Amino acid sequence: MGEGTKLAGLANPEHAAAIDNLKEQLLIVFLKRLGGKVSIPISEVDDTDRDCLAFSIRDGAFHFETWKKS
Repeated sequence: MGEGTKLAGLANPEHAAAIDNLKEQLLIVFLKRLGGKVSIPISEVDDTDRDCLAFSIRDGAFHFETWKKS
């Protein structure tokens, strides 16, 4: 569970649990959109330490955005 989800869980544990469960479903959707099979070098994952991710739900769709920490 991510830090933001843990913080949200302090006020609403049910909401935090729903978000945590949803992450697996979102990962499945991303993989399906990429053809169902993806290989990612460990170095690429390790290189994300300066990256941030945000998502929201608007107009019946999930919206994702990444950016570099300043």
